[in-house]
Amino acid sequence: MSDLQVIPKHHRVQVQHETDVVQGSVKWAPAKSFWFTGMLFATLIGGSLTWSWSAFGVFLASTAAVLLFGHSLGSHRKLIHDSYQCPRWLEYTLVYMGVQVGLSGPLGLLRQHDLRDFAQRLPDCHDYLRHRNVFWRDAWWQLNCELILDRPPKLNLEPRVANDRFYQFLERTWMWQQLPPAIVLYMLGGWAFVFWGVCARITAGVFGHWLVGYFAHNQGDMHFEVTGAAVQGHNIHLVSLLTMGECWHNNHHAFPGSAKLGLAPGEWDPGWWALKLMARVGWVWGIRLPADLPHRAVLQPCHVDAMSMVQRAGTSLTLPATRQWSVLWGVMREWSAHAQRATPTISGPVANLSPSQLRWLVGERIPFSIKRTSRRVSLQVGEQRIDGLPAICLVWFDRGGLFRGAAIVLLPVACMVETVRSWVELPA
Repeated sequence: MSDLQVIPKHHRVQVQHETDVVQGSVKWAPAKSFWFTGMLFATLIGGSLTWSWSAFGVFLASTAAVLLFGHSLGSHRKLIHDSYQCPRWLEYTLVYMGVQVGLSGPLGLLRQHDLRDFAQRLPDCHDYLRHRNVFWRDAWWQLNCELILDRPPKLNLEPRVANDRFYQFLERTWMWQQLPPAIVLYMLGGWAFVFWGVCARITAGVFGHWLVGYFAHNQGDMHFEVTGAAVQGHNIHLVSLLTMGECWHNNHHAFPGSAKLGLAPGEWDPGWWALKLMARVGWVWGIRLPADLPHRAVLQPCHVDAMSMVQRAGTSLTLPATRQWSVLWGVMREWSAHAQRATPTISGPVANLSPSQLRWLVGERIPFSIKRTSRRVSLQVGEQRIDGLPAICLVWFDRGGLFRGAAIVLLPVACMVETVRSWVELPA
């Protein structure tokens, strides 16, 4: 059982027998249920009555902030897995933002995570911990109920965390911690900002946490298999930005102590990008990657490129200079100069999208070719080339209509994303 019990260094789960995580019953948890359903109905009713674009913008900004800095960096990668080191003030700030997601207090979240991770590594565990029920039943269980095991394991938290007065305070008052931002939002925008900046944010965070967890334990790509484990993690594509990189769950099951979750090319990981930027200014150090973790005999690659993918993850934290805007300007000038003499060409990979989906993205006018060895979409105009999201935006601008309008709005954002990507993408 020692190979299976690979858990973070500051958490320990003690059981008398492996069946201790199998035998139990699921019971309705009134406080948990009323908390989520209350936020849900407040969003549906109050949010509908007070809708405005500014309130919706507050919802998007606040949800993105607490998911990235709070849940992904504070609660998960730092407090639970201790995958990087930082000053105590920054740890407190990130964990406090994690409480704003609305899942639970920091110590309660630790205990839930430890029990689930430990149980999933064993040959069998309760269906509540496996996410193996039908969709709607699992939703009811996870959002409104709790698992009562007949012989609950003993959960020992690291004394530095368990005895921390700030974390103990947050654990006692985690629901009340929504009050300070609610007051600020009310002063800024009235009830609309409260319904969308608090109630809708919590509803999206709690429901999204369950939804991604359900699919990440049931279907999706796998780079690695943990042999003998009751539950395997799966990578869920197309939601990497929405989940701040937490969707690469197969990678996480394989290397739970790694601060980097997106390991393969194209697996976007905003949490990792943020960590690298904070490391650049000296706020973060001691970052752990898969190569820094102990060998696990139970970990088996699912394809021949899995281990080389991990080796390519690297450890470099260099932030190279970028010329994204000058490259964009060069492509646009070349396109204008060749407008009457040559047609731009665009090429791209088939790793994440089908050829028909890529054809829909670029339209019918510009010649398009599939390059199976290419990692990113590229727009070639004469001697100039631009990659990634700006290439798509330029193609959309050429298509006219609604596509041109979308391109005008998205092009500055696309260039900023590419700039950040050039800073944080590790060398292959």
